[in-house]
Amino acid sequence: MPALRLSPVLAAWAELAATLVNTRPRVTDPPEKLVGVAELGALLAEAPEPAPAAAESDLPAMRDLRDALAHAFEATSLDSLAEALNPVLDRSAGGWRMARATTGAWELEPVARQPLAEWFGARAARGLAELAMTYGIARLHMCSADDCLCAVVDVSRNGTRRYCSRTCATRTNVRRHRLAH
Repeated sequence: MPALRLSPVLAAWAELAATLVNTRPRVTDPPEKLVGVAELGALLAEAPEPAPAAAESDLPAMRDLRDALAHAFEATSLDSLAEALNPVLDRSAGGWRMARATTGAWELEPVARQPLAEWFGARAARGLAELAMTYGIARLHMCSADDCLCAVVDVSRNGTRRYCSRTCATRTNVRRHRLAH
């Protein structure tokens, strides 16, 4: 549960954007993690709303989307964040509309049915944009560990999360301690 005053749904989409970005091959972790429909299905199962059915044909577009979203985590200002996210948001055909969520509450959602990557991208980009506009661009960044390139969404109350996981934080602190002694 995020500690921010941001809609839990928007925070969940921002975190899911980081999860998608982290499936890409990186120098520090080269294997492709989004290899098939099973992996895509597992990712979509974490979505805060029911996802459209995933097919093998959705994989290339989802891989392209994660590369586009990765630029959001490298943004250093809201201007560069908008530059990264607006093309993703522009793919959303028909704009947004108010709709009832499964909880009965009102929310905004894209109007037209879309291909899976556009459906996911519109929501993930909106979550990232809302988080950054409300709490600052520093809430989106890459892990501070030298040997990790994972995307991080900081939804902590004080905004001090720097690592993607406790593993990276511990490994960095142990390394720093050993160098000091």
